[in-house]
Amino acid sequence: MERRLPTQYEGWQAHEARMRRMTTPELVAEIQDGSPDRRLAALSVINLASVDPAVVRDWVRTLPDAEANELAGAIPVLSPDGSCDEDARWCALAREGYETRRLPTFLVVLMASLEAMEARGCAAAAAEWERTADWLGDMFDRLSSEGDDDTLKDILLFVFENYLDRDAMFECFCGAIVRHEWFAAEVSANPSVYLAGLPADRQRRALLEAAQAGGLPFEVSWPNLRGP
Repeated sequence: MERRLPTQYEGWQAHEARMRRMTTPELVAEIQDGSPDRRLAALSVINLASVDPAVVRDWVRTLPDAEANELAGAIPVLSPDGSCDEDARWCALAREGYETRRLPTFLVVLMASLEAMEARGCAAAAAEWERTADWLGDMFDRLSSEGDDDTLKDILLFVFENYLDRDAMFECFCGAIVRHEWFAAEVSANPSVYLAGLPADRQRRALLEAAQAGGLPFEVSWPNLRGP
C-alpha cells in the first residue's frame, strides 16, 4: 500500500536512483539541507551504520514525522555486515526514537532488532530484552498517566499481542496489569487477544493477576479464555 505523504514530498521516488550513487557525506548533506522530497529520498537509501551516531540522534529529534518514519525504516535490522554491538545500538536508537517521537515505526523496528539479536545468537540478547522490558514498563506507566491512548495502543498491538512468549515481555505485561486497573479489566474481559497462544500456567497467572488488580473474577475470565 502506498504511503500517504504531505504534498511537499510528492515525486520523492524520482530521486532515489541518483541518491544511490551518492556518498554518505553527500546523503547527509541532502538530509540536512535538501528539499523535503530530496530529504526523504536520501533517507530511503542511506546506510545509517556509516553516519555519526550523534547526527542520527539529532535527526530522530528534529526531522518531520514523515522523514522520521523513513529514518526508522532505514535502521539496518540483521544486516549481514552488522554485529551484535551494532544490533544493540539499533535497539537503543529505536527506543529513543519511540520515546521521543511516539511513532509506531520505531517500536516495530525495536522488536525486529531484538529478534535479530536472537537470530544472530548474540550473548547480550537476553539482557537487551530485559532492558527493553524495563523501559517499556516505564513508558506504559507514563503514557497511561498522560492519557495517551493512541501510543498505548501501539504497545498493546505491536508488543503485548505478539511477544508475550518472551519472559521479559511477559513480566512487563503482568506488571502493567498489576499497576493499572483499566488494563486488568481489559485483559480479563478479552483474554484471548493477549493470552491465546501462551502455556496454561502463564494464562492462569495473568488472569489471576488481573482479577486481583480489579478485573473480572478468575472464575469468569478463565472459562472465557479456555472454554467451559
